[in-house]
Amino acid sequence: TGKKTPDTVFDIAVGDHTVSVSRSGYMVSPDSVVTTVNEDQTDTVEFTLLESDKGSLKVSSNAAGATICIDNQPTAEVTPHVFFNSIPVGPHIISIFKEGYSNRDPAKEILDVVTGDTAEVDFALEPATVGKEEGNITPDFHLQDDYGFWRQFYAYRGFVTIVFFWASDCVPCMEEMPHLQEIYAEYEADTLIIFGINYGGDFGQEGIEVIRRVRDEEEITFTFLKGVGTSVRGDYEVTETPVPIILDREGKIYYYQVAFVDWYVPAKLREKLDELFGR
Repeated sequence: TGKKTPDTVFDIAVGDHTVSVSRSGYMVSPDSVVTTVNEDQTDTVEFTLLESDKGSLKVSSNAAGATICIDNQPTAEVTPHVFFNSIPVGPHIISIFKEGYSNRDPAKEILDVVTGDTAEVDFALEPATVGKEEGNITPDFHLQDDYGFWRQFYAYRGFVTIVFFWASDCVPCMEEMPHLQEIYAEYEADTLIIFGINYGGDFGQEGIEVIRRVRDEEEITFTFLKGVGTSVRGDYEVTETPVPIILDREGKIYYYQVAFVDWYVPAKLREKLDELFGR
């Protein structure tokens, strides 16, 4: 017709007509509409245009108000919410978290977002206690890694994780470090995540430069986080180190170990990980 929406087209012959619209880079829903034009009346037809590289996502949970995470990054939205035509098409890791709650299995879903459709997922949460006992959840943290990226711990619900407190002047910490690297290399394919939190040592002065040096010297490939100047050590009530903590996919403590014994701890960590990964 040469016209663009929104517009009114006059002098249309009475009877049935098929109406459609198009725009480059967009998909149209519905493809077309059959409308009946009557004399001296104006009929209305509406279309929805979706960007061809974006899709929609609906996330809900039994406990409303949970933060929605996409690809392990917290969004500004909470459940229930629909991301309308704003998620890039393709597979995405979807999870949620809420303070004071653990996640029921499955705690994360991998959904394929496609244009013109809405992917949907519904999660279940249950109240949980923050503590140091098996079955408790640990406090959340938001820390910077040695590459400059910020990591929020609760955004990784659905993964088996190890939280490890260390410092370069803690001798048993450094003795345990290569064992953790071996474990990470062995279980990484099973989606194990390790967060090594540097708490600054006895004098609290260690920073990014120390973390990077240890990474290079020990050839570490798991994630190091800077805990110096934060409350994370106090939040976790860590008074002795090293402390490796295994958490299951629901965010609950599965194993908590204080101190390092080379003939015991690595074997125990592998035993617990084998249980969680069903090896």
